[in-house]
Amino acid sequence: MKAVLAIVMVALLAWLGWALMAPDRETLVAGGAAANPDPPTTTTVDGAAVFRQAFWKRPTANDRILHAERRVWSDEDGVEKWEWFLAVEPSPELVKYLREDNAFSLSPASSPVTVKGAPAWFSVRPGEVEVLQSRQGKMQLFFGKTKNLLYATDAGGGFTKGAEAPTPPQVLHVPKPGRLPPTPPPNPQINE
Repeated sequence: MKAVLAIVMVALLAWLGWALMAPDRETLVAGGAAANPDPPTTTTVDGAAVFRQAFWKRPTANDRILHAERRVWSDEDGVEKWEWFLAVEPSPELVKYLREDNAFSLSPASSPVTVKGAPAWFSVRPGEVEVLQSRQGKMQLFFGKTKNLLYATDAGGGFTKGAEAPTPPQVLHVPKPGRLPPTPPPNPQINE
């Protein structure tokens, strides 16, 4: 009985230690891009280029891009996966495009998906933002409730590799026919 009680106490202490050491659960962003065991092949920090690829349009003079990063993992066959992060002081036109026009068919989210491996500047707290996200939760827009600030992220895979080319059927070598067939015609008298 004492052994069972000791095991329960050790398990309880281990759980308490884990609960106290766990990361801040209020943060939607889990940093740690440097700890990524699979570093990207290319990283782009050109704000206008990342903005164009993210929102499928050019930034206007009123869109102030604060931070931008796009990561791509690729090999000789092409892009395997990608992700991007943006922090923007959006223009009214961009807000209309993303919220009212809903260019990406996003829905309000009460429980947004945690973003892992985000850059250090990508800092979002749930009580300070309104969230729109895609059905799969990959694309997320975080609109500041008190500040004109937009954090946005998305991730995806590259093109799926196609099936390998089928092997051609094996062709049997048939002798080139001459003037006469290689076998004689049937003889009804022999079969009687």
